[in-house]
Amino acid sequence: MDWVNDDRYLVFVRADSSLGERPDASEYPVATCATYGEARYLRKMCHEAGRPCAIRYVGPAGGGD
Repeated sequence: MDWVNDDRYLVFVRADSSLGERPDASEYPVATCATYGEARYLRKMCHEAGRPCAIRYVGPAGGGD
């Protein structure tokens, strides 16, 4: 099995949106999660602490026939 392309979710914290024109210019990764549920839980904890977050999927896209 090819473990190089395994699915995962990265949780990014947004530091300061005034640092660049793009929203992701001021983000830094804080965690790698195996499931979307884990990533949502971390995002919720960050939001409750007053830190806006974003979740990004890393893995192969698409599927089907």
